[in-house]
Amino acid sequence: MNDHFKNEAGERVLSGRYRIIRPLASGGMAKVYLAEDLRLQRQVALKIIHQHLAEDPSFIDKFRQEAIMAARLNHPNLVNIFDQGSDGSSTYLVMEYVPGRTLRDVLSEFGALPSIRALEIIEAILGGLAAAHSGGILHRDIKPENVLLADDGRIKLSDFGLARPITQNTSTESVIGTAAYLSPELVTRGATDARSDVYAVGILLFELVTGRQPFVGEHAAHIAAQHATSSVAAPSSINPAVPELIDELVIYCTERDPNNRPNDAGVLLGIVRRAKLELRGQRPAINRDSTMRLAPATPSPTAAQAATAVIHPDLDVNATDVIGNATQIIGAPSKIEANENALEKFQGRRLFLKWSLTTLLVILVGAGTGWWFGAGPGALRAIPTLESRQVLDATKTLQTLGLEVSVSQEFSASVTQGLVTRTEPSSGTLVAPETKIKLFVSLGPELKLVPKLSGLDVASATERLIAAGFNFGGAEAWFNSTTVGNVYDYLGSDGKKLPAGSAITVKISLGPLPAVANIPQNAATALLTAAGLKVGSVSTEYSETVDSGNVINLIPQSQPIGKNGTVNLVVSKGSQKVVMPRVVGETIAAAQSLLQAIGLRVVIDTNKLQSQYGIAKVKKVSVAPGLTLHKGDSVTIISR
Repeated sequence: MNDHFKNEAGERVLSGRYRIIRPLASGGMAKVYLAEDLRLQRQVALKIIHQHLAEDPSFIDKFRQEAIMAARLNHPNLVNIFDQGSDGSSTYLVMEYVPGRTLRDVLSEFGALPSIRALEIIEAILGGLAAAHSGGILHRDIKPENVLLADDGRIKLSDFGLARPITQNTSTESVIGTAAYLSPELVTRGATDARSDVYAVGILLFELVTGRQPFVGEHAAHIAAQHATSSVAAPSSINPAVPELIDELVIYCTERDPNNRPNDAGVLLGIVRRAKLELRGQRPAINRDSTMRLAPATPSPTAAQAATAVIHPDLDVNATDVIGNATQIIGAPSKIEANENALEKFQGRRLFLKWSLTTLLVILVGAGTGWWFGAGPGALRAIPTLESRQVLDATKTLQTLGLEVSVSQEFSASVTQGLVTRTEPSSGTLVAPETKIKLFVSLGPELKLVPKLSGLDVASATERLIAAGFNFGGAEAWFNSTTVGNVYDYLGSDGKKLPAGSAITVKISLGPLPAVANIPQNAATALLTAAGLKVGSVSTEYSETVDSGNVINLIPQSQPIGKNGTVNLVVSKGSQKVVMPRVVGETIAAAQSLLQAIGLRVVIDTNKLQSQYGIAKVKKVSVAPGLTLHKGDSVTIISR
């Protein structure tokens, strides 16, 4: 971040309002920071696009379009947009800060989730996505990284960075997104509508209940080709514990022909809610008729078929999100009968008991995420990340989790005074109820005196700084009367205390400027050049002590001055004093010439014609011979 964002306290502030606290995440388009809204006194997430993209006017327009579209939406399962603006060359978006974890973090830690839990998460995601679709907006980048699981239990869909307005068939100039979640029509034709988001939700549901993505490979293009040529397998072929109803949902959402999928997130949300009730045994059956028509899955392609799939020529996909490195060809599932008898296989009471026991087991083994398990009796819970939170807010969060809190203070150079610096045990640690958690609060940076460094060489100064708790911040070399190579000034030499750990810069001496006084100008110029200095302007003036043509002094153009600096020279015109010569008895012309030659101004007082100046004699002068005058003084010669 550029220094011009810094305020008088050295803090990084955008538009005079958003104080940067610390980085949160970085992606291909932007970097996200935790920031404080100084006007409303709340924490926000500040998304600043990368500098190379900020120089692209078309990208700036798309970034602003994202803000406009996302700001229209208001739903508890969507991250709110508060503001958008620019500061200098940086364009930013101000969003709701959601402390917690991403769905990707949870999948990486726990693997596959129980089906009922997966449906609860999908239901929340669809709630926000349905609001977007109703508002005429596509998301286009549904994936676990963009699902936020808050410490307080909320689930929010974020990052409309690829969002676009919905048309009947939106054709993109370049196909962008994450390879594992791209719909077939987006891969082959670069065309997308609300059903493309539905496809991505189906892939996400597959991943939640199996712990892996349906298509994997070493290259993004290979994964994209599988989406274009293969049907997604039933999740139960990977995880036999997955019920048939989940298989139906996944296959219905991921039909390669978008006409065979739910029309939008709102339609799918209703289906998921009914499916969740069925899995819990609260409803006898889903009347699916045409709503969940399922076709048999097409067998996975051979490597040759995948390689020859017709992929949109502008496809630009992100391969970094692929789980695993090996490519696995998944066999076709058997045809699923979509009728009233499908749910009869799930015996309500037994199924409910099964998932209750599964839930209890997961709680005992991996509990601790505040968004999932809460504070059930005997359950473990993860200590949330509380850095830079208000003390009362952090205390309340921990107490809500059933933990005991004590507060201690410590110095911190990175966290604002009065805010939480860390916890003990650290964030992410799984602890039992009533565990005592120590909350550390910032006293601000520890201020210390910088040790005396004057007269030391650089190595000794560095050693002394480190021993005193500071860091060496580099050396600057300038001409100075101090011994060559020794420190003569440094940050903190004025006796003011500085934060411990500060980088201390020192100034070391190049020795005094070359002595050029009273030597000829050309010799002085050669001496200065040899010392690494440049000669700028040369001026002249009279001197009673320096002979004409010699240097009187040099004047540095900047202070301090170092190598390649420029100095100006002042050169002597010689003495300004003259002695009045004897001119009485000389002709007027001769006397005038003599006096003018020594720098005096001559006034002639005579009644003679000018043609007689070479004959007429000087009879008197206004200044007696032998007196000292200054050049430019006036002398009157008289001839009458």
